Amino acid sequence: MRTVIVVLVVVGCGLLFWLLRYPCVPGRARFTFSFGAEERAARRALSDARGERRSAYEKAHRSEADAERRWSERVAPYRKRQELQAARAALPRPGQGQAVRPGRWLPPLELHQHVLLFMKGEAAEGEDAGRASVDERLPLAGIAVEFGHTRDNVHIRVTRPDGTSRTEHYPREAEVAAYDLVEDIRNQVLRHEEFLRRREAREAELVAEIKRAEADLAQAGEAGRPEFDTVREAARTRRARADALLRAARDGWKEDAGGLRPWR
Repeated sequence: MRTVIVVLVVVGCGLLFWLLRYPCVPGRARFTFSFGAEERAARRALSDARGERRSAYEKAHRSEADAERRWSERVAPYRKRQELQAARAALPRPGQGQAVRPGRWLPPLELHQHVLLFMKGEAAEGEDAGRASVDERLPLAGIAVEFGHTRDNVHIRVTRPDGTSRTEHYPREAEVAAYDLVEDIRNQVLRHEEFLRRREAREAELVAEIKRAEADLAQAGEAGRPEFDTVREAARTRRARADALLRAARDGWKEDAGGLRPWR
């Protein structure tokens, strides 16, 4: 009994599928089920239109995919150039940076990652009271710092890259602290200059890669865009033509064959 039910369900589903493909009204069922020459021709016309539409859509999809792949290959240098330019713009720039061992600072000197600050003793007009303002902001690259002493005092001399210098004096009891600060400044100058070398090296690499990407882009050019647009337009035309043929076949079936418009 179960086998019979399964067979009936399968047959029923097959009949329903056939009727969906070739619908009919009771009075004209011969177009759906008959194997006469006229009926077979009517069903074949509808089936061929469906197959032509399916084939047209597949070909259009393949042609668009191939054109898009070729276009992507052509514009890859452009995208790469954009990425490289963004990476270059994102390179870290030496601002002031974090404070370096502030517990060892001696007024008016304050050491940071990328600059040495000479502070004023009093706040400038418009600044918060009790807050010292910057007298000079000296980038660390190229500066030299020396520790010196006399019988009465010690001093720290900072020489700028242009050869000019500035000296700060401290009492003899600050000798160790002044020497430690000089050591910190010298070490930080080395770190800062290493930072600049790494940054300059990376920027040079990016500039070279950008030039190569621009050369590739110039070679590829925009020649591929018209081809891509042409292929897409041809694919749209192919689909539209296939859709029109199928509509005509469905209209023909409704008028001349089964009496109902097929669902697809």
